[in-house]
Amino acid sequence: MLAMIHAKPSKQTTRQLIILKDRKSYFQYIRLLKKNGITPIKTIKSLNMVCCHVDRNKVSQVAQNHSKIRRVEADVKARAHGFPKRKGARVSGSSTPWGVRRIGSPSVWPRSTGESIRIGVIDTGIGPNPDLKVAGGINTINPRNSFHDDNGHGTHVAGTAAARGINSGITGVAPRAKLYAVKALDQNGNGFVSDIIEGVEWCIDRRMDVINMSFGIIGNSPALRRSIRRANRHGIVVVASAGNNGSDATRIDEPARYPETIAVAASNRNNKIASFSSRGQEVDVAAPGVDILSLKVGKGTGTRSGTSMAAPHVSGSAALLLRLNPRLSPSQIRNLLASTALHLSGSSRRAQGSGLVQADRAADRVHANLHAAKPRTVKLRSPTLRANVRNRRPAKRKNRI
Repeated sequence: MLAMIHAKPSKQTTRQLIILKDRKSYFQYIRLLKKNGITPIKTIKSLNMVCCHVDRNKVSQVAQNHSKIRRVEADVKARAHGFPKRKGARVSGSSTPWGVRRIGSPSVWPRSTGESIRIGVIDTGIGPNPDLKVAGGINTINPRNSFHDDNGHGTHVAGTAAARGINSGITGVAPRAKLYAVKALDQNGNGFVSDIIEGVEWCIDRRMDVINMSFGIIGNSPALRRSIRRANRHGIVVVASAGNNGSDATRIDEPARYPETIAVAASNRNNKIASFSSRGQEVDVAAPGVDILSLKVGKGTGTRSGTSMAAPHVSGSAALLLRLNPRLSPSQIRNLLASTALHLSGSSRRAQGSGLVQADRAADRVHANLHAAKPRTVKLRSPTLRANVRNRRPAKRKNRI
């Protein structure tokens, strides 16, 4: 029965996600694999999921030969949505990058800097960099290894979201937010969806407030969709980059395509949608993503472009709003950012969604709503309040896929 499952990879095998029907079946299957000398690549108990090397010619037989298997799907690959600095790119002379200024973040800082809000960055890792306060993390590719960044992409993304502006002078959108590094992409910016799913589940367990996903997967993954739906139900705002497939794209990448995420397109200094930014009806908002100045591993700064660079502007904005009102649900955060966005003339709805994020306008709306409601004073981020937020289920939204 297990002849098609292999202990080691080879030219004849492919990585597959085996999802069992229930928890009991999950543990039984793991014991069965162990009895036959097979150690899975990865196991994720919360999803009853086992990742294994499977004979590529017998994938369809795996589920047929075990009644307790719900589904088998490919462990598809993922890739970061960022480009390195292009020749002739403009570099801001200000300590606050142009993108952070363009979305109005500095106007919010007297009221909120995102203090204590947890942002999980699922990427190539973070840092080290003295201007990034990383409160914790995990390497889901190899848990025995560091979550430090060996590519630079994740550090750049983290800097835009929450650089502290002390040593390098670069200040992110939410400079006092707490960063958590989830290294699920390798030194080339590539990875497998199983490592990403493990990262999402880690963020759920550690009670992140926001998850930033500046990458796309190559193909389709019901398992990833299920994990992100779980994050959404736990009150986590999930932000994802739309992709860099350009104006000819017929749809944006997963996971940005999921209705549970905030899908972010990239704009330039001229308030136009970047030529590389993917188009699709699932785009929610746009944010600066061209020639974005942020942090490098070690020290110093660098410029990159891509929808990868746009997404953390939105993640940081969500952190600013959550600091103002921790009771906001993921759907409320999305609606606030969309309803206060700046429409960009000359760009279609498929290109920009509701328009360019304006964190200051959104914060003003939150402040006005709080003042109108005259809520009872509560201690922000208290355990009881966090539990109430986590247990709130957001309103269901029409499936856009």
